[in-house]
Amino acid sequence: MKKSFWLLPIVLAVPLLAVTPSFWEIRTYEDFQKGKLSNLSLTSDDRLILAPRYDMTFDTQQTLILSTAADSKGNVYLGTGHDGKVFKVDPTGQGVLIADLNELDIMALAVDSKDALYVGASPNGKVYKIESGAQPKEFFDPGTKYIWSMVFDRQGRLLVGTGDKGVIYRVGADGKGAPFYDTDETHIVSLAVDRDGNVIAGGDPKGYLYRISPEGKAFVLYDSGLREVHALAIGSDGRIFAAVLNGSASSPSLSAPQSNPGPASEDGGGVTITIGASASVAEAAQVVEISTEPAGVDGVSLGTASRRTVGTGSARSVILEVLPTGEVNTLWRLKDEMVYSLLPHDGRLLFSTGTKGRIYSIDDSRNTTLLVESTEEQTTRLIEVGNRVYATSSNTGKLFGLGDATSVSGSYESIVRDTNAISSWGTMSWKAENPAQIQFLTRTGNTGVPDKTWSDWATVAATGAVSSPVARFVQWKAVLTSGAGANRVSPSLDSVTLPYLQQNFRPDITSVDVLPPGVALAKVPPLLSNGSPAPTDPALIRANVRAGLQQSSKAPPRRSVEKGAQSFQWTATDRNQDSLSYEVYYRGESERTWKLLKKGLEESFYTINSDALPDGTYVLKVVASDSPSNPSAGTPAGALTAEMESRPFSIDNTPPTVKFQQSAITGGRVRVAIDASDATSTLNQSEISVDTGPWQSLFPGDGITDSKSETYTYQSDILPTGEHVIAFRTYDQNDNVGIGKLVVRIP
Repeated sequence: MKKSFWLLPIVLAVPLLAVTPSFWEIRTYEDFQKGKLSNLSLTSDDRLILAPRYDMTFDTQQTLILSTAADSKGNVYLGTGHDGKVFKVDPTGQGVLIADLNELDIMALAVDSKDALYVGASPNGKVYKIESGAQPKEFFDPGTKYIWSMVFDRQGRLLVGTGDKGVIYRVGADGKGAPFYDTDETHIVSLAVDRDGNVIAGGDPKGYLYRISPEGKAFVLYDSGLREVHALAIGSDGRIFAAVLNGSASSPSLSAPQSNPGPASEDGGGVTITIGASASVAEAAQVVEISTEPAGVDGVSLGTASRRTVGTGSARSVILEVLPTGEVNTLWRLKDEMVYSLLPHDGRLLFSTGTKGRIYSIDDSRNTTLLVESTEEQTTRLIEVGNRVYATSSNTGKLFGLGDATSVSGSYESIVRDTNAISSWGTMSWKAENPAQIQFLTRTGNTGVPDKTWSDWATVAATGAVSSPVARFVQWKAVLTSGAGANRVSPSLDSVTLPYLQQNFRPDITSVDVLPPGVALAKVPPLLSNGSPAPTDPALIRANVRAGLQQSSKAPPRRSVEKGAQSFQWTATDRNQDSLSYEVYYRGESERTWKLLKKGLEESFYTINSDALPDGTYVLKVVASDSPSNPSAGTPAGALTAEMESRPFSIDNTPPTVKFQQSAITGGRVRVAIDASDATSTLNQSEISVDTGPWQSLFPGDGITDSKSETYTYQSDILPTGEHVIAFRTYDQNDNVGIGKLVVRIP
């Protein structure tokens, strides 16, 4: 029975700068896969365990190994690029150079029943034969540029997959050969022979998977819709496994600008060789998959019920399984890795990739384990010799042995975490089996990539206390070791959580706006993502978050017209995403002391009634504090504040004064002078009416009403004899209205 243990936080490693820390958690397969594994495996149930031993057997001192083969005596042969060399490595790991051909790349090797080695070379497109102790001799020249693949059929004849015309040749023991099948491909990249003696071939650029009978009758088993069927393997039960790529990967990516002997793009009648998995027309193609899984399932296994189309942009490599019945399953889809080699082994399918030289395994239950992460960039070939599995690499070209015994120790380095601020570290916790056999370390720094300015690796205490200094970036490492003695047990690591707390940044107020008089602001209740009102109880808020009901961001306040209202609105932010509270102060224009108007505001606006303050000119000050998310002000880690003042504004509840002065009455016309003034604010509109007639705009002598006092003159139309009333009204900026009237008599 599996026993797991949690190490729970006991103490805090450093003083906290904010009430609520952030939690960096690594617990899923995808999380762990982003880090660096050394002698560790990552299982499909999200656990790190000690990996099988993976030891270097031989170093060719070449850039890359492109092909492998083995003879009956357990010798392994390695074909390299870009110097056209062939090495022989015996079962003890001793290697020797057996051929240095006048070729660039050895893309294919094959061994016959008499242990003679056949070497397929490019770009001269020839096959050489090397017998024990003899020099290489030219064996077969198909007159093509490239030899991509070779395999012997059941009759001992050599099948040669070529490019640039996509022809498969069949060659007898005497070196005489003829076309066996002319495909619709440009290159035949992979070849295998199934249990019935049929030739299985994979091509580029159409990505067809062929089955060709010994008589040369071909049938397309599958149109992958991708670019290249790069690798093939035949299971003991007759299943066919194929690694299909949506770009060229016939050779691993290299850092040097050298030629890459892999199908890439056609140019005229030849092939343009580029480095790595370059973009091609296959990237615009589509993957056609056969599925028996329920609709919407996009996992490891797809069977045969409905035909659907999936964009290949989501997958860089696909591993297909073709059953003896002809049904096709998708075993695995990799978004960011190229699959280079396949090997059925011990009831599992092993495959290698070009990302960190990884080797994976898939069992019959579709459980996938990342077995090994190599020290080299790509793991190019997998081969089984007897009961032992070998793997080859590129950058540089080495031969490794994958053992059955597990490693004594292994380590995992997490990715670097950017906390986006100088941060302090809380108590690290982890879930593990046999946790006493796991050591944790951390290091920190202020550069995005660890360098000599970072702190040294520091051991995390058994309590989880982290001693690394405060910094912006952090990384952790776990070292797993097997138990002592004969009953060694591998520990396993399921998850790691590291809390951190950013330094407390001061809030930032970017604006304080004074709204026009008469505009009132009111809070709009927040809503949940389902449209229902958001609760205010913290327990209910947390319950809604767990249920996936997020509170919407605060809506802008509702505006309404209200006589005597004076509103203010401001914008404030906090880099820590702390909750903010506000205090609002005021002072008169000629005063020095700020008076508190309101404290404990949660909203970024405030409305007052203008009669709350005497008439005059004032300035508002808003103070923002992150105290709701931080300890009390005055402590070393206390809350921080920011403040900003508004532009001056007027409080004016007193209407303007109006004074009439009659100038003259001439010919039934009345001429009057009017003085209007306001002690606090400017006048902005004036009107006049005669005998309750319609109000008409009246302008001062300078033509615009824009100051605290204005003088107007008015001459009426001809009025009939008798008494008349002339009324005048004027408004200030706060919509206070001053009214005056003059009674005149026309003789």
